[in-house]
Amino acid sequence: MLWHALAKTLSEKTAWALAMDRGVDMVSVNAGLVVDPMLSADNPYLKGAVEMYDDGVLVTVAIDFLADAHIAVYESPSAYGRYLCFDRSICRPEDTIKLAQMLSPPPPPTLPQAEVIQKRIQNKKLSKVMVQFGSGRHMDLE
Repeated sequence: MLWHALAKTLSEKTAWALAMDRGVDMVSVNAGLVVDPMLSADNPYLKGAVEMYDDGVLVTVAIDFLADAHIAVYESPSAYGRYLCFDRSICRPEDTIKLAQMLSPPPPPTLPQAEVIQKRIQNKKLSKVMVQFGSGRHMDLE
């Protein structure tokens, strides 16, 4: 079960029911997969990615574009209803490869092997308290 998608759908249905019941003009911005530097493979939206790709509905939206969309509908007096917000469709195999590369962690930076960085931080004060407390946990006492 795609719990993330279900929770979003039920929340929106409830919001629309309340808006209609109270006579409020409502706008909802329904975003695709939000693409930002923090995007990772454990994003709940991706649990249904294969099915969405097969159905032709896998879309992404850059976080800046999404922010602009929210501002635009907020500032537009005539905005009303549901707005699907995306700026890229994932519909070709090469698109899926690009998305997979975005989800992969970057390689660690290479550091010179011979260089040893001098430690310039200490936790002696906390270490003494922890020893008195008797936590039994090893701490760096240097």
